[in-house]
Amino acid sequence: MTKGHQKEKIMENYEVTILDGQGSKAMKPGSYSVSATYAPGYDMSTLAPTQYTSSATQGTGAFTLSANGTLTITFNETGAQGGTPITSGSVVMTDSTGDTQYGPVIQVDSNGTATFNNVPYGSSESAYTLYFKQLTSDENHGVYPNVFTVGMGDQTQQEYVINEPISVLQNFTLTDSNYTGLPVYNAILEFEEE
Repeated sequence: MTKGHQKEKIMENYEVTILDGQGSKAMKPGSYSVSATYAPGYDMSTLAPTQYTSSATQGTGAFTLSANGTLTITFNETGAQGGTPITSGSVVMTDSTGDTQYGPVIQVDSNGTATFNNVPYGSSESAYTLYFKQLTSDENHGVYPNVFTVGMGDQTQQEYVINEPISVLQNFTLTDSNYTGLPVYNAILEFEEE
């Protein structure tokens, strides 16, 4: 009696490098458990889903990870700590051109602050680069005109962005109160905000 030989199933393992959110790999059809082993700035235990089935035809898998950094952006007149803040507005995370928005629009509170939760971060040596675009400001301040970059090097970070007070050209006349139309020459008017 001869003993039959059974073919032992060889388990396949694949490592897929993800660059700019995308990667690909030729895989044998089958069911796979998936884990993230490297993703700076992200909590790798939050990968979802953790299963993938490869079929005999070309497939697509979509996965997500969550980060746990917190970025607070303060918009004020100096772009530094202590400046007079704007009292309302909005800002959004974007790509480097400002054309593609990521996630929700965040409102600026009455202290000039917008908080982005669950953002990725790196280290002081290798910060995670994020881009933002201010959409609106309060009625007394202009909107920051460009996309601005934040190097997220810590789990919790504070950044400041300047919002210049709106200054619109005003024209004045000063005439003699007794002689209609007679201009007053060489005078100075001082305006003090109330």
